[in-house]
Amino acid sequence: MCTKHHCLIVPPHILEALAKQGNLACKRTLNDTQRIMQSRYRALNELLYRTYTETGGERSVYDCKNQYGQRLSLVRKEGGKQVPDRVVNAAYNASGFVRDYFRDTFQLNSMDDRGMPVISNVHYGVKYNNAYWDGDEMTYGDGDGEQFSNFAEAMDVVAHELTHGVTQFLANLEYQGQSGALNEHFSDVFATIIKQKHLNQSPSEADWLIGDTVVSKNFPGKAIRSLKDPGTANDYDVQPAHMDHYYTGSSDNQGVHINSGIPNRAFYLTAMAIGMEDVAKIWFESLRTLWRTASFPDMVEVALGVSERLSAGGSIQKNARDAVESSFNAVGLTPLTV
Repeated sequence: MCTKHHCLIVPPHILEALAKQGNLACKRTLNDTQRIMQSRYRALNELLYRTYTETGGERSVYDCKNQYGQRLSLVRKEGGKQVPDRVVNAAYNASGFVRDYFRDTFQLNSMDDRGMPVISNVHYGVKYNNAYWDGDEMTYGDGDGEQFSNFAEAMDVVAHELTHGVTQFLANLEYQGQSGALNEHFSDVFATIIKQKHLNQSPSEADWLIGDTVVSKNFPGKAIRSLKDPGTANDYDVQPAHMDHYYTGSSDNQGVHINSGIPNRAFYLTAMAIGMEDVAKIWFESLRTLWRTASFPDMVEVALGVSERLSAGGSIQKNARDAVESSFNAVGLTPLTV
């Protein structure tokens, strides 16, 4: 999830609900969010002032040694051999798979398209129940073994969080209201695309779940989110699947997590209609085209325009635009929706 300035895979409302049930690890995880927020805020403020030497997105994995600090001990770097710690190897391999997917599919040179280093921190904190992108690098907790297991070993978690980096540099969607819901939406979209690619699954074979491998047996549900059926992943999943149930309150930065279920469902419907390869092209080009304050109607309008352009160029099938329009209509979204 992203709060205003930082991105976490487990939304605060789930951690809060579990903390209320007496889970101290979830309470400690919530207490760390302010520090992460400050780090993310600094990263975003400095975005336009960074100086770069273009490289190739080299990977580094650091062991936090169950402390609340990053880059404590470098244990594996690009080209280095496998190490005894399976979590280190999992973070290294998954981050490389995500990086290579964006490079090979969209010619994107790391998250910023300038070869930004891909830095992962593992074994963060004590029984830390989350993973996050802070604007510069990835950090993974081990989970408490009661509600969550190690986050670095889940391909969709790694892909979700690294896509927040891609979004940060391509569109920098503001994390509140509909633009924030789109921010979360794109991370879920490419998390499931990359997960399906990694598992060699077709859309009809996939489960369309996010975080199903990091929830433990005591967790009250099967996953953190579902793109196919928003609102069904766990007991605290309140995502709507249609604009009729759009959340209008002020919590969750005006429904960032909650309302992302609506475009998520539209993406699922489009993928089932035209396949994952074509829908991935449409959504990536749409992300590249969007801007910081874009709304749901803006997303629909951009996606329709992108579909028309790619279809005319022959890179996707000719019925793609109709499939996109039908899918957004099915969740109550048109370019004129308020």
